[in-house]
Amino acid sequence: MVARNFSVVSALRVMGVVSLLAGAIGCQSGATVSSRQLIDHQAFIDFSGLKPDSPVPLVKSTIATPRRWDVMPRMSNALFSHQQWRSPSTHTGVGILYAHLPLPVSAKTVVWFAKQQYAKRAQDGKVLDEWVDGLGRSWFEAENDKYHIRGYVVVHGLDAWVVYLGYRVKFVPNLGEISLAARSVETVVPIIDDATSPATQPSVEDDE
Repeated sequence: MVARNFSVVSALRVMGVVSLLAGAIGCQSGATVSSRQLIDHQAFIDFSGLKPDSPVPLVKSTIATPRRWDVMPRMSNALFSHQQWRSPSTHTGVGILYAHLPLPVSAKTVVWFAKQQYAKRAQDGKVLDEWVDGLGRSWFEAENDKYHIRGYVVVHGLDAWVVYLGYRVKFVPNLGEISLAARSVETVVPIIDDATSPATQPSVEDDE
């Protein structure tokens, strides 16, 4: 992954255009995932190898990131904000993209839009799967000639979050890093308002 961010960000960089789709598709409320549901879900996550849960104001979220992973340069513009963490091998990453949209859309619409962006680059990009989990999060899995990406979308009103993990396909997948990344993305809780406080998790011995 070196210093560049995953190509999924390039596909989603125009996320602000999703608001235009609302006119064609119709404003969809979709299922809302509450912060309380996500906080309660943390009780079932193995936090070993992860840092204590902490807020990341840039992307209006809390997350328990993998220990000893590098924080990548942040990205922020009028359409979205993005933060990513990179593994020591530089082959695996975790990221959160946050966008504030001018019109409300459903998580399904955001996933649909991301899929269309990959379809436009059929020569090297394809969506492998889509599903909705028991918490109502809309998941997607995609791959191109550089990266394999798996993540989910959460929406609340005009706010949308894309939470993902990925790895470079030209290297043998590091299953330890991928497992750690998968547990990290499960800890993400969007900060809906000032009343949302960082979630708690089981105490883990600090090994740093």
